[in-house]
Amino acid sequence: MKKEFCRYIVPAMFSFILTGIYSIVDGIFVGHAMGDDGLAAINIVWPLASLIISLGTGIGVGSSVIVSLNRGAGKPKAADDAEGNAFFLMGAGTLCLVLLLQLCHPVLLQIMGAKELIFTYCHEYLQILLAGALAQVCASAMLPLIRNRGASIYAMVSMATGCLLNIFLDWAFVFKLSFGIRGAAFATVCGQVLTLILCLCFFLRRPNRGFLHHLKPQPRFIASILKVGVSPFGLTYLPSVTIIFMNLQTLKYGGTAAVSAYAVLAYVLSFMELLIQGISDGSQPLLSLSKGAKDLHKLHTYRLWTFLLALFFGALSGILVVLFKHQIPAWFGASQQAGTYILDCSPAFGIALFLYGFSKPAVSYFYAVNQTVPSALMVYGEVALTIGFIYLLPLFWGLTGIWYTMPLVQLCISLTGLYFLRKTSGA
Repeated sequence: MKKEFCRYIVPAMFSFILTGIYSIVDGIFVGHAMGDDGLAAINIVWPLASLIISLGTGIGVGSSVIVSLNRGAGKPKAADDAEGNAFFLMGAGTLCLVLLLQLCHPVLLQIMGAKELIFTYCHEYLQILLAGALAQVCASAMLPLIRNRGASIYAMVSMATGCLLNIFLDWAFVFKLSFGIRGAAFATVCGQVLTLILCLCFFLRRPNRGFLHHLKPQPRFIASILKVGVSPFGLTYLPSVTIIFMNLQTLKYGGTAAVSAYAVLAYVLSFMELLIQGISDGSQPLLSLSKGAKDLHKLHTYRLWTFLLALFFGALSGILVVLFKHQIPAWFGASQQAGTYILDCSPAFGIALFLYGFSKPAVSYFYAVNQTVPSALMVYGEVALTIGFIYLLPLFWGLTGIWYTMPLVQLCISLTGLYFLRKTSGA
């Protein structure tokens, strides 16, 4: 069991780390090339841009759970039908999302605080990402399906190859060719296109072509995928929702420098959070297969190992953020004032990371075993708590109240997860 666990977890961890690099590398290059305005623009537009990746993740993980549950229960045809319907959802979902964002993004950017030059930067960045949205959704959705077939290393290599191209093109477009924020967006799309090509090569191999015979949409499987996928979608997208309100409140209480400081730590937080999420989602196929086969011993063992590993990396991540709080501003080219804010708020972000080590694997466990109510309640309850605390706490503690919103929310979500785990301990 340990070898099987490591075979799934280790490649998934590296894959999610690379996903974090995708989000962080644009900030590094744009921050050094364009300063606080560039950092603020990427941070403001990111909640809209991340909808693309989150949609793909929701479809991919949701379908992977349904596929694994059916395979574990000895229903191979139902598993193939679920996988085929995932490919249908990738195309249909992308079309709906692109149309929605094209119509609504100017108003949404203004609501999120983008004005004048920063609005222009946001618009340029988002337009390029929307042009490559299909590649981004499909690549994000196919990677969980590839891991679900036991090819975690192939999924990791596909992600790594695209990530390396993204880094090289960021350097070339942003620094050498001075394309600015448009160059960063184009580099991201190119990296995702390369990952998609490698994913398609996997699925078009003879042993993996089965999905081609199961593309006909079936309402029962689409409903099942969406029911499960709503939680991983929310889990992936939630940090971006937090960014919206954090941007508005930090702009109100600390100005552009505070927004820039949060942008820097949001990149770091996102990177560390994705590492923890890699552990959680890496164990998903094993948890779902065990649940489908009704093997409670394996289910509980894999769950324990997942939580222990996630808690270790959550604690380690929190410690590292506090230890390197003096170096982090320089990595992103943040201003001196933004660096001062980073020194003040790094303990709060460190605490949040430690609590992520419990809350994230709890959510992933619930949707992996098809307990969608606890997972959805934790994911979307986090949104409600964030909105409430981020407006309440600053009334008493100003900018400090904003920084400590995240650890307080994570504490509440962790306690909720503990309650549901105890309640369903025999499941």
